[in-house]
Amino acid sequence: MKLTLTILLVLTISTISDAQKSFISGVIKGFGNDTLTIFCLPMKMGETPIIDQVICSNGKLNYEVQLVSPMLHLVRISSKKWSALDANTHPYQIEHGDINFFLQPGDRINFTAEPRPTGIYCEVLGNQINEQRNEFTKLLFPFHEEFNQHCLNYAHAKKEKDSLLLKNETIKIEQLKKQIQKKTIGFIQKHPDWEISAEVLMGLPTDSCIKYYHQLGSKAKSSYFGQYAQDVLFASKIGDQAPTFSLPDRLRKTVSSTDFKGKYVVLEFWGTWCGYCIKDIPAMKEYHARYKSKVEFIGIAFRDSEKRWIEALAKHEMNWVNLLSPDEKLATTYGIEGYPTKIIVNPEGVIVGKYLGEATDFYRKLDELFRN
Repeated sequence: MKLTLTILLVLTISTISDAQKSFISGVIKGFGNDTLTIFCLPMKMGETPIIDQVICSNGKLNYEVQLVSPMLHLVRISSKKWSALDANTHPYQIEHGDINFFLQPGDRINFTAEPRPTGIYCEVLGNQINEQRNEFTKLLFPFHEEFNQHCLNYAHAKKEKDSLLLKNETIKIEQLKKQIQKKTIGFIQKHPDWEISAEVLMGLPTDSCIKYYHQLGSKAKSSYFGQYAQDVLFASKIGDQAPTFSLPDRLRKTVSSTDFKGKYVVLEFWGTWCGYCIKDIPAMKEYHARYKSKVEFIGIAFRDSEKRWIEALAKHEMNWVNLLSPDEKLATTYGIEGYPTKIIVNPEGVIVGKYLGEATDFYRKLDELFRN
């Protein structure tokens, strides 16, 4: 599982005040001059991300943002100069491909980042969760660098259609994933009361998440990430009856999940703002074309305006059923912990598969179910 950019609480938004201003300053070693994209994602149901640009001069930047929601935000800073880390490594995801950290209203964040060929090492000061996260980064970054290198080798092998290299890199990546999971578990056990332990917990496989959630201390469990982990881990799961829903399609016609009773259904939870979701569209289109007579594909978009959503559907020619959710209540009900997430529901309405990210296992499962 990965970090989910949702929140389970609805807060009343008051008038924006100066107290909600936050300040970000940073140094990017060896970077020079560039215009960076900064993305502030509020961890609150239904809130729209703030997307802006910031000038970096001689490797230094300063940015002031007035946050609408009085709560935790995830900040990501990206540059086209790091495009090598944006290679098509599907179904694997590069770690540390941009600068990211957590921000709350009133914070004064200061970071130092060092872009490397296989990841961006970043140390962040200004609040407790980032300082806890620095310790996790120090522990895991060498493993993530090695993981990223093999992901880039994998992408090259796929592009060159080198099946032997592809097989060898897949083996190495899977071995590294196990090492990273082992190190993550050790970190959680060493720091059971840290909030960041509840956050990194969600990077583990589901069975491990449940097992090690019970080893978190009370402070971690009562934190935002701890409360979120509890709701996600003990929400609808494989073997449960899929919750029903009714949402509008691109023509504003209400579509109900019960309309597809007796059929296999794939539900994709996604958003136009989600880079990994966009990267996965070609694979979704390929498998929709291959199996559309045997399974119904339903995309459900979150945190999107109707205009942006409809434009994306047209641009990417997403010709399956697509619905727009006004909030993230349905994502919470389904225990969605990251985007994209795909869920397979069988003709009896039972959840038989749940897959986070650009998941090879998801496409392998479709082949297993429908190839013959």
